Amino acid sequence: MKTLVGMDPKEVLPHGPSKLLVDDYLWHSPNVGVVASYTPNEWDVMDHFGVFRAVDQVESFGQAVVVSCSAFLDTEKTGLSYKEYYQLRNFVFVGIQKVHCHDVIQFNQKYVCLGVINFYKFRQMTASGRIYKVPAGLDVNAYFKDFSEERLRNYDLGKEFVLATELHDILGKGIKNELLRASNPRPQYCAMSRRIPYKVKSQNSKVKNQNEERHKLKVA
Repeated sequence: MKTLVGMDPKEVLPHGPSKLLVDDYLWHSPNVGVVASYTPNEWDVMDHFGVFRAVDQVESFGQAVVVSCSAFLDTEKTGLSYKEYYQLRNFVFVGIQKVHCHDVIQFNQKYVCLGVINFYKFRQMTASGRIYKVPAGLDVNAYFKDFSEERLRNYDLGKEFVLATELHDILGKGIKNELLRASNPRPQYCAMSRRIPYKVKSQNSKVKNQNEERHKLKVA
């Protein structure tokens, strides 16, 4: 059976390189859930004391579970490639019921997202799960190779894994790109995908010119 395991997150997810927070899919059962890993880099912890922010953990979990699993199911159903799919649709974050943070994740500290699908219908998915810090030197691909649905639902990991975060009922929805554009009159601030064109350069030039004019007034 085809799964996300072995697929490149850069292909599966619509996010650009600076916002892509999934490295590998380690285990996946299409209608059940997924296990994915990520290691925060210098950019991820910049200006935040070397610590990976909790809000980015929520984003990483959302990408790994809600977006990846939803896109997988929908592309399998429609027969579209991921590239073709994201030319038509994208995903929006709708909400999350609650989050509990137990430990911090630091720069270059690998973690795994264990996500369980609670509900999926009409491109809307709700999922819950946990994020664990991975023991140093562990081969995560080998460890999760023979993982199972039962172990996923019970968060059955070795004691060497450290619980970092619990996430309950994170909700995301796939919508048409034209609806995104119609509801966002200034796409340069809210484009969610590298596949949706947005005008940053013109806005930056406008701001630059305004700053130059202000500087001239101060000098005068």
